[in-house]
Amino acid sequence: MTLTETVEIDGRRRRYLHLAPTTPNPDAPLLLALHGTTQKPATMRRFSGRTFEHLAESLGADLVYLEGYRRAWNDGRRIQTSAAQRENVDDIGFVEAVVTRFDRPTIAIGYSNGGQLLHRYVRESDVPLAGAMLIAAGLPVADDREYPDDLRQSIPTLLVQGTADPVMPYDGGTVRVLGRSKGQVISARDTAAAYARSSAARSTDAPLESPDGPVTRTDWPGVRLITLDGAGHIIPNLVASPPFVGPAPRVLDSGAELRSFFELG
Repeated sequence: MTLTETVEIDGRRRRYLHLAPTTPNPDAPLLLALHGTTQKPATMRRFSGRTFEHLAESLGADLVYLEGYRRAWNDGRRIQTSAAQRENVDDIGFVEAVVTRFDRPTIAIGYSNGGQLLHRYVRESDVPLAGAMLIAAGLPVADDREYPDDLRQSIPTLLVQGTADPVMPYDGGTVRVLGRSKGQVISARDTAAAYARSSAARSTDAPLESPDGPVTRTDWPGVRLITLDGAGHIIPNLVASPPFVGPAPRVLDSGAELRSFFELG
C-alpha cells in the first residue's frame, strides 16, 4: 500500500511517501529515505531501481520517502545554493517528526544531498536513529558547514561511493551539480574515517580491506565504506540508473548491502 502522508513542521505542511508492507513485521525497523538535489520521492524510487522497496517488502518493514523543500534539503552548509537553505527550512525537525511518529528503530538512507542532511542530523539531533546509510555523500569541509564536528549520535554507519562520481568527487574537492559549485567535501575514505573516530566501538587498528573485483569493502568497528570502482553518482542497484550522472555498473545492490551490514534477517 502506498500512501502520501503529511506532518506540520514550523508552519509548513511537509509530505512523505509511505510504502506499507503486505505482511507487516512488528520487529522490522522503519526505513527512511532522503533523495538527492533536483529529485522527489518518485524520482528516487526509479533512480534506485526500487531496491529499498524490495528490501522493505521482504522484511515486512515500512519504508518512507521524505520530500525535500523545492527538491532540496537544508543540510547545514554555509554556501547556500537552495531555497531550503536560504529559507532555513526545518528539515531536522521533519526527520525527527517522522521518526517519532512511527516510534520504532529507524535506519535512514541518504543519497547525495539527502546524505548531506544525514551528516547534519547525527550531529545535531537528539531523536535517535538505529543506523545510517550514506550514498554518494562526502562530508563537507569544516569551513563549509555550520554544525559541530562531533557526532551526537554514534550509530552503525554504511557509506557507498563510486570512484568516477562527477558530482561528489571520491577523493574530495568541489561538488558540482549542473555546472554549479555546491561547496567542498573531504574524500570518501576520510568521511568514513571521521565516523570511525567517533564510533562507540572505535579502534586504533587499521581498517580491514576486502577487495572483490570492482567492489572494495573497508571496515572499521561499526563503520563500513563500500568503494565501487568506476561508478558515478548513483544509487547502486542491479536494474539501472540514469546515465547522465556517470557510469552505472550493475555489480552491487544497495538494498542487499544495507540488509547485510545491519544484519536485517
